[in-house]
Amino acid sequence: MNINKEHIDDLNVVLFVQIVKDDYESKVNEVLRDYRRKANMPGFRPGKVPEGLIRKMYGRAILIDEINKVMSESLQNYIKEQELHLLGDPLPRLNMEDLDWEIGNDFTFEFEIGLAPKIDVKLSKDDQLNKYQIIVNKEIIDGEVNNYAKRHGQYVDSDVVADFSEKLSGDIVQLDADGQPTENGLSAEDTSMLVSLINGEELKKPFENAKNGDEIVFNLSESFPNEWEIASILKKKDKSEVGDITSSQFKFTVKAIQKFVTAELNQELFDKVFGEGAATNINEFEELIKKSIAAHYDDVSMSKLKNDIREYYLEKINPQLPEEFLRKWLTTANKEASEDVIEKEFPLFIKNMKWEIIAKNIIKQHELKVGDDELVEQAKTLARRQFAMYGITNIPAENLDAYAMNFLKEEKNIHDIASQVLENKLADTISETIKLNIQEISMEDFNNMIYSKSNSDSDS
Repeated sequence: MNINKEHIDDLNVVLFVQIVKDDYESKVNEVLRDYRRKANMPGFRPGKVPEGLIRKMYGRAILIDEINKVMSESLQNYIKEQELHLLGDPLPRLNMEDLDWEIGNDFTFEFEIGLAPKIDVKLSKDDQLNKYQIIVNKEIIDGEVNNYAKRHGQYVDSDVVADFSEKLSGDIVQLDADGQPTENGLSAEDTSMLVSLINGEELKKPFENAKNGDEIVFNLSESFPNEWEIASILKKKDKSEVGDITSSQFKFTVKAIQKFVTAELNQELFDKVFGEGAATNINEFEELIKKSIAAHYDDVSMSKLKNDIREYYLEKINPQLPEEFLRKWLTTANKEASEDVIEKEFPLFIKNMKWEIIAKNIIKQHELKVGDDELVEQAKTLARRQFAMYGITNIPAENLDAYAMNFLKEEKNIHDIASQVLENKLADTISETIKLNIQEISMEDFNNMIYSKSNSDSDS
């Protein structure tokens, strides 16, 4: 076995793998003997099939299989010993079918490989980026207080529709041209609707000052343009069961009226949101809300900083890649993808690969690693964020622990969480080493900046 390499340039190499019969012959003969022992062919006793016949029937396939094993193992060992940092996989330059597959022959295989460029990323205070500190003002805090009050509010019985915020319960029936219930028409008993969802003030007027027992005639299709809402009111699975009702009038008989009342800003609400005793008055409640919003804003700001770091070092380092090799490798590895699709996705693929090379260099220099306890903490953080989306902020520690441990049972989840932790460590390391210019900004201006940047990127 002999492997030689020829440098086309710094990033493109051809490997010549020479395999002689001594590298494979004994193993091929061993497999052939095993085939002969197990062969069961008409006209021959078990184990007595002539060796020549076995060789003729199976020799070529066994030879190809054994040479592939020898070649694959030798390539891997060579790449490891030579410390070659490959991009993609080795690509054969020869068609295997064109070779003279005869036991006893010598073979030479050629492989193209693409190498990762050698870079050395130096972090210093000469590198400067902006980090935005998003302001949490009183208006934002008040808005979140109101959101919590609404989220924990409830419907209470009422006698009349007073301000169109009510929920009505009752029976609904489709009417014919004479204002009578349509034979075999649509109807539903003990259904409900939110008056606030009716499309426009004019269409809400039939419900104004409605009381229990009132019969309200209205056009359901016009009042609720959302087809799924209409299906829900009529207790149907989807719009296909409703059909065309654009010209139909419906009669709704009110059985109950409920008005939505927001929760009072009291100890009960404070405990529901942040846990028992975490806040004992409105000032403490608002302070916890401020901290929660600030933490969220810091995550948002950090996401932008991560992207800015990425773009900054991509432009500064701009590592060169063996792009033609990578294009060929992508085409080979994704045979189901069309050439147009690969060409369209190729620039982003190259950009991501360049950043990966830069990131790995920094990670290696600063010896960044991920510990088991960090995996658990990140899993808990993700759980908190998920629950927070539904307004749940008071989660018992044992529940978070159970969620994290259950989540980390999956190998894919461990890999994803580890990548997130390492990405955070990388961003922290860079932001602590370079110079950050802290700039205060409102959430509105921050969003406008992001939106403006996104539009300019999509136009370019």
